[in-house]
Amino acid sequence: MSLLGDVVRLSPELREEIRGDPSTAYDRVTTFGGSQRLELDWEWKLFRPLFAAASFRINPFLSGAYFPDEQTAFGAGGDARTLDPDQVVEAAALLERTSFAALAPHLRGALVERDTVQVDYDFASPTYRQPLPPERTRTPTFSDEQVDSYRTRLAGSYDDLVGFYNAAARRGECTIFWAA
Repeated sequence: MSLLGDVVRLSPELREEIRGDPSTAYDRVTTFGGSQRLELDWEWKLFRPLFAAASFRINPFLSGAYFPDEQTAFGAGGDARTLDPDQVVEAAALLERTSFAALAPHLRGALVERDTVQVDYDFASPTYRQPLPPERTRTPTFSDEQVDSYRTRLAGSYDDLVGFYNAAARRGECTIFWAA
């Protein structure tokens, strides 16, 4: 299953207005486009552990509050997250001062984390959707060429992410991230 990630930026007032009606929140945020929305496709799945490996205090994909709230958060795992303007400023500063080259040494580990099968996805299994015991966990390997290919493809998306968060920080905006 491929989950694509999206981030939107918006004023705190508009975020609270959208949050006020959880039943329409997903429909409303998915209408954002242009410079207000960054479509990250699969890249967010690698950025998230890269930022954790770099000890980002604010991780654009893990930090913040559930959106609209913990009970009604949308996205594939019900884990839509929102950052307040102060958190956006901190995230933008972390992104700006951390070059992608500084994150790249952690890429192989991020790929392994992303692709390690740790859950039983066999529909016929009595343990379907439960954690696998260590002896059944499948850990992939990646050649240097594969890692280099990912590095090349992620570098441009990282620049887009930096620019997006810098724009949100300059405007005092919030962000909302989700994967679907």
